[in-house]
Amino acid sequence: MPLPRREYDRTINAEIERLVYQVKVIRQEADGLLWGLSDDQLNWSPGGGRWSMAQCFDHLNVSNQLFIKELEKAVRDGRAAGRLSQGPFAYGFLSRWFYRKMQPPVKSRFRAPKNMEPAPRRTVAEITAQWEATHNRLDDLINDANGLDLVAIKVTSPAASYIRYSLGMGFWIQTAHDRRHLWQARQVRNQADFPA
Repeated sequence: MPLPRREYDRTINAEIERLVYQVKVIRQEADGLLWGLSDDQLNWSPGGGRWSMAQCFDHLNVSNQLFIKELEKAVRDGRAAGRLSQGPFAYGFLSRWFYRKMQPPVKSRFRAPKNMEPAPRRTVAEITAQWEATHNRLDDLINDANGLDLVAIKVTSPAASYIRYSLGMGFWIQTAHDRRHLWQARQVRNQADFPA
C-alpha cells in the first residue's frame, strides 16, 4: 500500500508537520486493516491468549482516549504558561529508548494496564467510530501544539502517573504505540487460518 501523499506545510513547525504526517500514515494503515471485515473476523483470535484484531483496536481506542486527556492538559497548561519555542527539539536518552521499545516489530511485550485492557468483543462500527474520534482529536491536538516548547512542557503517562516525558515525545510515543498494535493486528489478519 503506498504511503499517503506528503505535502509539506511550511507554516507550521517542522516537527509538528512530521507528527501530522505520522497520524495520516497510521490512519491509512488502520483503514486498510479494517476494510471489508465482518464483526466475526474482527473478533477472531488465533488462540493461546493472543488478542483479536478487535482487542488490538479497542486497546488503542481506550488508551488513546486516556492519553489524549493528558496531552490536552499539557497543551493547555503549556500555552497558559507561555512556554513557546520553534525548536529544533532534542529528547533525552530514556525517552528515545522508550520510543524505540514501542516500535514494531514487537520484541518486548508489556502487560496492558488494567485501565487499558480491551473488551472481549467489539463491532466494526464501534471500533471505527472510536478510532475516528480519537484520531480527529489527536490531529487537532498536534496542530494546537504548534509553537509550543515540545521539550520543556511535560506530560504524565496515563499508564503510570510516576512516568513523565516531554510533550513532543508524548506525541511520538502515542504514534509508536498505535503502530505497535496495528502491527499486532496485521499479524492476526495474516494468520493462515484467519476466517475468510
